[in-house]
Amino acid sequence: MVLLSYLQRFDRYCYCLVSGLRAKDLPGQIALLTSRSGDGYGYLAIALLAWMLDESGDEYFTFLLLAFALELPLYWIMKNSFRRQRPCELNLTLASLVVASDKFSFPSGHTAAGFLFAIITYHYYPELGLVCFGWALGIGASRVVVGVHYPGDIVAGVLLAVVVSELVI
Repeated sequence: MVLLSYLQRFDRYCYCLVSGLRAKDLPGQIALLTSRSGDGYGYLAIALLAWMLDESGDEYFTFLLLAFALELPLYWIMKNSFRRQRPCELNLTLASLVVASDKFSFPSGHTAAGFLFAIITYHYYPELGLVCFGWALGIGASRVVVGVHYPGDIVAGVLLAVVVSELVI
């Protein structure tokens, strides 16, 4: 229990370090755009293109569907079990730059989806997968900057993606 308390304090400290980037200037706007790019439309577009244009696209698309069909329920169970309040809910002086789609922050669903997509994409298309890892990392970081997640939520999202990808691939 003491370890959890230390981790939460460290998480809040790290969150406060990036709070200066949250102004609606260029870093905040970049974070906002990066965060929105993780809403899922890009994943679907890339998967559909692969499905239509590549002979291994059928298998890739199937594995993505299977992975997300497993990840989403696990994500919701975790989120509603831990019920961790979002940072913007605890610190009213730092309003978030986005409206979160749900109430709780742990784990980060955007990060889990981004890294799950990157891992499976890397398995089928290594060059594109490397780019997707950078994109997923940006999505995770942006979720902290826009004020809806702590860094620990991002780490948990990455771990969820790794576990699910190991079960699927």
